[in-house]
Amino acid sequence: MNTNINLLLHTNEESLRRLKRVKKLNFIAVMFLVGVGCLSLLTFLSTQIINPSGIKREQNGVIEKISQFQDRQAKLFVLNNRINNIEKILEKRIDLPKALNALLAKTPGRLFIEDLEVDDKTVIMTAKSTSLLAIGELINNLTDMVRKKEIIRSLTLSTLVFDEAKNFYQVSIKADL
Repeated sequence: MNTNINLLLHTNEESLRRLKRVKKLNFIAVMFLVGVGCLSLLTFLSTQIINPSGIKREQNGVIEKISQFQDRQAKLFVLNNRINNIEKILEKRIDLPKALNALLAKTPGRLFIEDLEVDDKTVIMTAKSTSLLAIGELINNLTDMVRKKEIIRSLTLSTLVFDEAKNFYQVSIKADL
């Protein structure tokens, strides 16, 4: 008889390793499943032990306070927006008292202002004088202001009249601010 004859199936060492690996992975998977189940059960029990109605009340109170702050924040945002828009308008607006003071400062002393009409963009001035030099000085001063772009953008001489009966000159000037 031959002793080399083995009727048992030869098992490959590599297949044995694979089986061991699969068994380990199955064991690890089952342990993770049990761990997650225990953790879920522990979380459920802890929420049941702690009073959830108290937490709900506290949560609703916090939500109510936050909503009140949101209302205030919205009001403050609208208010700040309005203030910024008002500031922009005020920056664009011409300072009329300053403009009129500058115009009146340029009028000579021998000139009498008869009429002064002020608009948001124009000033119409009617003045009288017994001397044509005073009227010339006024026109020169105002044209210098236009050239220097101080306050006046453009200047229009509307009328220049001499009244022989009363012996005075009258000038009407329109200035665009």
